[in-house]
Amino acid sequence: MKILHIPTGGVFNDGILSCILAYLNAIDRTDMELTVLATNNPDKVVEKQVEDSGCGLYKIPYRRTDIKRYYRELKKYLKREQFDIVHVHGSSAIMGVELLAAKRAGIKVRIAHSHNTFCENKKADKLMRPLFGRLYTAAFACGRDAGRWLFGKKPFTVIPNARNLADYEYNADNRAEFRKSLAIPESSLVLGHVGRFNYQKNHEFLVEIFAEVLKKSPDAYLVLVGTGDNVDNIKRLVGEKGIADNVIFTGVSTNIKELLSAFDIMVLPSRYEGLPIVVLEWQAAGLPCFISDSVTDECKICGNVYFESLQSSPSEWARRILAEELADRESGKDRIRAEMTAAGYEINSAAARLRSLYEKLLYGEK
Repeated sequence: MKILHIPTGGVFNDGILSCILAYLNAIDRTDMELTVLATNNPDKVVEKQVEDSGCGLYKIPYRRTDIKRYYRELKKYLKREQFDIVHVHGSSAIMGVELLAAKRAGIKVRIAHSHNTFCENKKADKLMRPLFGRLYTAAFACGRDAGRWLFGKKPFTVIPNARNLADYEYNADNRAEFRKSLAIPESSLVLGHVGRFNYQKNHEFLVEIFAEVLKKSPDAYLVLVGTGDNVDNIKRLVGEKGIADNVIFTGVSTNIKELLSAFDIMVLPSRYEGLPIVVLEWQAAGLPCFISDSVTDECKICGNVYFESLQSSPSEWARRILAEELADRESGKDRIRAEMTAAGYEINSAAARLRSLYEKLLYGEK
């Protein structure tokens, strides 16, 4: 099987790429050739992540700047390489661009994989929907709500955002190491967030929440992991509020799995999400998660996920966060792993199921 994965938003150190790589690292590659397409010019750190997974990486960086050229180059590439399966990852019917190129290139298995419950470019999504519905041959979604958003009443298959759960388990040595590297005292309360700095993630509200936390817990820290177009605006807001000494921007991190042990509580006040991968990772690490009620309740696997309305004030969010009694994460590891495995989020069994689905789509029932 020759398979091409296309994350339509580009190859970034984000949730969609981490989901793709988790599966590609775990899947049985016997008679399988895997490639990831970059619709952007990814940075070297991210390129290395793909290369280290043993997958090929091909770039056609024109999707955002010249969609017509991108379509032509993609169709030419697909014809030349003769993939058996094209697996397109996105959040809207705009994936129809890739699916049309694949259809015109003669690729019989064309998978549309929904990773969100919202699209910023609503006009293009609405325009593409009638065509989109005729272009895919299989429909995947990260969760129930993401599937209903893109496919409506048509059938789809849920592919959980599975992980190697052992990688995310709490580790006391990692906690001490990363707190030391970030110059954070062991006694300090540390709030964390992992995600791109964009409109969706709502960092402005997160900063407002943390400013309220500091009023009650002046030695607390907020650690923001990631990068994005809005990072400079958030740094400016932090400075204006006079809380820069307690907010740490790590940029892109290749040690997120280990870094999670250094945190105490995670906060995700997103304006919208599909089924956020980070919340699954945070639960695997035994971290309490305070998230907006715009996020699907499907992401709550363990008992440490709490929903709060974006209509609530930052001070109310802060009150709830500070009222959380922190559990012994070491003693809870076995329970957490069992709960997440039972819910389908253990990567090895999930990857075996995905391979079986690929074989069924390509060769039919055996």
